[in-house]
Amino acid sequence: MAQISLALLLHSHQPVGNFDHVIEETYQRAYCPFVDLLEEHPKIRVSLHYTGFLLEWIEKHHPEFFSKLHPLIDRGQVELFGGGFYEPILPVISDRDKRAQIHKLREFIESRFGVTPRGAWLTERVWEPSLAKPLAEAGVEYIVLDDTHFTLAGLEAKSLSGYYYTEDSGLPLRLIPSIKSLRYTIPFREPAETIETLRGGLASDAPARPLFAMGDDLEKFGGWPHTFEHCYTNRWLKRFYEQIESAGDWLQMTTLGDYVDSNPSLGRVYLPTASYEEMMTWALPLEAARELRACLAESDGLPGADRFHRFLRGGLWRNFLAKYPESNQIHKLMLDVSRRWEAAALAGPSSPERSRALAEAENHLLASQCNDAYWHGVFGGLYTPHLRAGILQHLIRAEGALDRIEGATSPSIVRSDFDCDGSEEIQVRDPLYGLVLRPADGGTISSMRFKPADIELVNSLTRRPEEYHDEVREKAKGHATRGAVPESIHTEDRPAEPHLAEFLRYDRYARHVFRSYVFPAAKQWQDFEQIALEECPQIAAGPWTAGASEGSETPEFFLSTTTEITAGGNRRKIRAGKWIATSARGETWRIDCRSRFDLEPGASPLAFGLELVLNLLAPDAFGRYFLASAKGSRFEPLKFRGELAGSRLLIADEWQGVKITITADPEPRWWIAPIETVSQAVEGFERVYQGSAILAVWKPEAFSNAEPHTTLRSRLVINVEPWKA
Repeated sequence: MAQISLALLLHSHQPVGNFDHVIEETYQRAYCPFVDLLEEHPKIRVSLHYTGFLLEWIEKHHPEFFSKLHPLIDRGQVELFGGGFYEPILPVISDRDKRAQIHKLREFIESRFGVTPRGAWLTERVWEPSLAKPLAEAGVEYIVLDDTHFTLAGLEAKSLSGYYYTEDSGLPLRLIPSIKSLRYTIPFREPAETIETLRGGLASDAPARPLFAMGDDLEKFGGWPHTFEHCYTNRWLKRFYEQIESAGDWLQMTTLGDYVDSNPSLGRVYLPTASYEEMMTWALPLEAARELRACLAESDGLPGADRFHRFLRGGLWRNFLAKYPESNQIHKLMLDVSRRWEAAALAGPSSPERSRALAEAENHLLASQCNDAYWHGVFGGLYTPHLRAGILQHLIRAEGALDRIEGATSPSIVRSDFDCDGSEEIQVRDPLYGLVLRPADGGTISSMRFKPADIELVNSLTRRPEEYHDEVREKAKGHATRGAVPESIHTEDRPAEPHLAEFLRYDRYARHVFRSYVFPAAKQWQDFEQIALEECPQIAAGPWTAGASEGSETPEFFLSTTTEITAGGNRRKIRAGKWIATSARGETWRIDCRSRFDLEPGASPLAFGLELVLNLLAPDAFGRYFLASAKGSRFEPLKFRGELAGSRLLIADEWQGVKITITADPEPRWWIAPIETVSQAVEGFERVYQGSAILAVWKPEAFSNAEPHTTLRSRLVINVEPWKA
């Protein structure tokens, strides 16, 4: 009798920086019950992949889980897959780091389970043809990719019931198609529907032993909303196993390793750059994503719609680095650290202490490559501040370890287009801190890394239009509800809080530090919050020329620009200058910014502002607050919006252990507004705090000694130090 092989590769992952209670809940609802049910059904064979970060967490919190896996592996019921230890997007890290990620997970699996993984999970199925060589060099024999990859290469759907070879530079790699229809029926349709889909594979022109493979997230079996009740309380997964067990001799579950060992390949193929269908849509710019969805919807009404859909595709994962400059900056800082690590590893001589420091730096570097916070899809991803903070924390710790290895004792300055945007940036590296100065973007600072607390102080996100915001505007008119039986995670109805659409406001500029504003003096803090200052954009975000006085202790930068501003119907020439000096004293980092504005006389009064953007993550948590100095102490939570007075403003984060003291002269008004994005997440649309925008504002009356409102000077000093009780 003809026989069909069914192979499931189920992927389990948690992001670096995720909360323990979130991982614990997923463990209890998905990881543990899934393996428990496998123990009851020894004929069900699967391939399982766990990322290294998750395996370390399980070993620490639930070591008994390893005892559950061991007998399943020993009797061949479970095949363990390898891959990148910290689940990086492999094409965007160096080949050395690719190998290090794969070897680290392989060594962990070998040491705990006594087996060597042969297959590898490819993060988000992001494939580029150049991956074949480093994967093969790292000892990977086969990977699973979506059937989309194969159909884009011109293969027919009926030709995907097996595996193919590809190669690069003569190094072979086997590629196994994952069938999309299975990804959408398992576990979202009744088991019988999947069985009938498989039965349809018994065609006369099928291979002798056709393979139906599916690679997808194990979290869909209990970890996603409503799926625990669906899979375990309502027994979907048990019924699915029972249907397979009762299918007779025509259906057999197998592991991917056993299948490729006992069946010939279907030939050789070269696949284009691709990922799964949804990812390629998310990677597109906003208007292009809308156009693609419109094209798909329009073609749905045509005869033979599948013929059109096959060749309609989205973008490239790397475009997230263009779509989100915040992601690009983290990525390029990570590449800088990677290059520093390689240089340090090649420099000798070695010693036990140096080897330990290199190993520490490498582990933090690899952890900073975890993919989740670099992009955004159905889950929070890049929009989740604590995930960004998690990879940035590892990046900063890697920098600190490399500082020690290199013997750094004073600041160094690097001028280059390090993030490949066509403009020069200035990086300052010091054992106490790191910063990125951007002359071409209003002379602003986009990164302030304080190493004693392992914290990136800026870590904010520009509020920008997203494709799903149209849906938010509709959902905010009333509460949405979900059905008891889930659909695909990509199509499930997502609730939104009422009035959420009111927070859909979009920033004009990236959220950086020391952005200068010149605007009508009649404006109030509410205008700042509503992005309605009517400021001069050339001053705020135009290019500033930059010069530097690079002392060994105190690097200082002079930035200037000249433009015209229209106010009250009159045009006035304005020359602006900023002097930014940065220094380290013990554990205190001092950033001194002096501003000067020279204006042609005019009747319309103007105000001046210098903006800070700081993100300490938790807007209403105890131990995180603003403290203003005027007229007695005034504590406010980080979610505060409004105006504070005084020449001194303190921002404390007792949990992360950092204190920021800001002083200004002349005394300003402090306009403070939380930066809140609206994004989609697995539980629905959500409002997320991305830090606070703090504008030190000086109105004409503040400059009593000015030369008749023509030359205006101000100074703002930031001191960053560890918080101590």
